[in-house]
Amino acid sequence: MPQGSTASSKTNEGPLSVSEARSSAGQEKPQVFQSMRPWASAVTIMVAAFLVLVLPLSASTLNAISIAGLPLGYSIAAQSGLLLVAVLGLWLSGPWQNSTIAERFAALLSSISATGSWLSAGVLLTLIGTLFVHGHDGLPLLLGLGAGLLISLVFVAPALDRAGALHADDLVGRLTGSSSAAAVTSLAMAASLVMLLSIEIEVAGLAASTIFKSPDITSAALIGGIGALAIVVSLIPGRGFWYPLLAVCVLVSAAGLWLLAWKLLGSEPLAVLPPIAYGPQFATLNELERTLLLEGLADPVSMPPFARPFVQLSRLNFACLTLSILLGAAVLPHMLWRRKAVANSSLGTRGSLHGYPSRQKAAFGLVLAALILTALPVVAVLAKVELYKDIASGIELNNQPQWLKGATNAGYLRVCKGVEPGTSTPASNNNGAGSTSTCGDQNGRLRIADLALNPAAVVLVTPAIAGLPDLIPQLTAGLVAVLALIAAAATLRLACEAATNWSTTSRIKGNSPPDLAVSTRLLLSALFAGLAATTVLEFAESPVNRLYWAFSILGASVFPMLFLVALTPRVSGAALAIGGMAGLVLCLYYMIGTTSVFAPQFALFWSSISDAPPWLLEELQSNLKACAADATANNASCSSALQLGRELANWFGIDGR
Repeated sequence: MPQGSTASSKTNEGPLSVSEARSSAGQEKPQVFQSMRPWASAVTIMVAAFLVLVLPLSASTLNAISIAGLPLGYSIAAQSGLLLVAVLGLWLSGPWQNSTIAERFAALLSSISATGSWLSAGVLLTLIGTLFVHGHDGLPLLLGLGAGLLISLVFVAPALDRAGALHADDLVGRLTGSSSAAAVTSLAMAASLVMLLSIEIEVAGLAASTIFKSPDITSAALIGGIGALAIVVSLIPGRGFWYPLLAVCVLVSAAGLWLLAWKLLGSEPLAVLPPIAYGPQFATLNELERTLLLEGLADPVSMPPFARPFVQLSRLNFACLTLSILLGAAVLPHMLWRRKAVANSSLGTRGSLHGYPSRQKAAFGLVLAALILTALPVVAVLAKVELYKDIASGIELNNQPQWLKGATNAGYLRVCKGVEPGTSTPASNNNGAGSTSTCGDQNGRLRIADLALNPAAVVLVTPAIAGLPDLIPQLTAGLVAVLALIAAAATLRLACEAATNWSTTSRIKGNSPPDLAVSTRLLLSALFAGLAATTVLEFAESPVNRLYWAFSILGASVFPMLFLVALTPRVSGAALAIGGMAGLVLCLYYMIGTTSVFAPQFALFWSSISDAPPWLLEELQSNLKACAADATANNASCSSALQLGRELANWFGIDGR
């Protein structure tokens, strides 16, 4: 670190790093936190570039080759690539011989807790839902997460160790001496955590709806009640309580998904190892897709081929989405959230359970995340197979199975309704106006397009579709509700800390930030829980998009700041704050402009740099004029303008996600 840096100058009162403390104590092997090999960064960038660019571009060719029914391109992207990154992360986080066994074990335990604070029930169910809905085009989440955690291991974790910092905003504050730069970092972290909080609250609500199925519980009351309960749980003090709890939650979530996949595989060989055994199920999925198309129960729009890449995302958007997740995961705040004792030199002596390099904690977290993430494509494929089997067998609109009724009553699955006899509709499937219906084929069977399923509820409905005993769906929903509630409380607690640590942490003396007063924590918790609940209730955005946005916010604002201070600690704090705020505002502007009610105006204003065809822009203008002329009489024009605006609003063809 350059001479004169506030954090590293030994003439200041700042804490010694753990390696310096050991050196001054006369211990052997003092350079415990030495920098990684110089060429490690280059290797990491090459691996990340392969995952982001080379693999997606070659997916069509690789998928032509199947191993036990599993397309090679999908297999590499969904599983092999993640495991390769995890192994590379373990190798890069060395040399391991400079750490004691006790330190490695402490790093492992801490990584389980840290991973559990972000790879929680809501995020896991949303990831599975993304793969379920988008198939191959949902893989940017897995690819971006794996590559991003690897980059965090190389760039962010060593920077934390060198500065003796507690977390991301503390690192920025220590190296720049600027409270404004730390404040912008905290603001972006809190905004990202609120997005994740909204996912946890929604998933907990979906699980509770599955359990109660009570029409007396309105969605607003249910979501509000879960938010209030999360506030109460988040007020439980003590890191000694939260760290073991998060570790247990992530292990229970992983075990639950593994058991569900094993149960759905049934008598398949090696069913106890789902990532290896689900190849035949993938082949069955391809056969079911053909059957549904031939029977007229699906079409290429409502049922894009699961394994075919670039159907719902272009190559450009696939790469951009992967890059967004990568940059966000590289600075995921609770991935590298460290215990207070880590920055305290008095606890950094050899044998201390907290005296380990952050990169070792990040390496263990990467391995754990990779092992869990490799099971998600299996669950997504098995859930898709079970759903398609039921639809292919013929589900009549007037004779729906129990699982469909239960999911509809719970509110996370919608079935289109038929119209009254004697009326007509232009979207009818039958000729004539005598007895038409907006649903089903000519034989009254439901089609893929007739069902609308919340992606985060895929796991909740799968046990019932598969015909498992009635107790299993209820137990699954109960477990998900509890885990999502705990995750919501933990995320709420982290958001409160992120919003205040920049002002309470001394960047000169390096003291640990004091615990927040109960009144302050309660006020902030109510604010963040209210924002998250409003996001769920008022914005018509799926949890999948909110997950994209959570990482995009971090990647647009926090990552450039951390990257710059890690490379050039003398960078101006004011300039860094302005740049970080500009990235945050630009990211929010693009997300809101391309997906909200302002999308039509965004599309027309930026039409010169979008890929929107001129004739569609003219149609959009016509719809807007008709809507403005008489909004009541031309409600269809307003809806059409809004839908068309969201399709056309972009810069250079980059999707708002």
